Amino acid sequence: MEERILLWIHGHERGALDALFWLSNQLGTTIFCTALTVSAVAFWIGRKNQREALLWVALGISTYVVQKGLKLTFARPRPDLWVGPVPTPESFSLPSGHAVAAATFYALVARGIALHYPKYSRAAYAGGAVMAFYVGFGRLYLGVHWPTDVVAGWTLGAAQTLLGFWAVRRMGRRTPSSV
Repeated sequence: MEERILLWIHGHERGALDALFWLSNQLGTTIFCTALTVSAVAFWIGRKNQREALLWVALGISTYVVQKGLKLTFARPRPDLWVGPVPTPESFSLPSGHAVAAATFYALVARGIALHYPKYSRAAYAGGAVMAFYVGFGRLYLGVHWPTDVVAGWTLGAAQTLLGFWAVRRMGRRTPSSV
């Protein structure tokens, strides 16, 4: 079934979509996500918000370590159905690291916008969800992941991010007498 889904998506391939999903590939690379994380940490430290900086550091590290560990654990081969506009990575397929990163980092960007502009919270989180979908779906369009790899990545990214949000919220409730 997963092969049929990928071939159906591939049947809608167009040059303009190749360029659009090439960009989605770039927005989930380790280099881009590392630069985003370092920039966000610097931003939050500059605003003297160590909790938000720590959240970015913790989720940045867990995003990398957990998905790499799971790839080695499952050792699932990537699809090899066509040659797309980006080279197929040599790493294993499950979970999609791009989907984990997108579900994590675009939610964190949305959180930052929501903290600074509360009246735009819904739009920020909706934008984060759209970006996570865009990056994850791009992995399918490019033919470098199976659909379940992407769903697993989104799930893992969302779960760790929600856990991180919960932890930061809990840290904020502590009083000096409860520490």
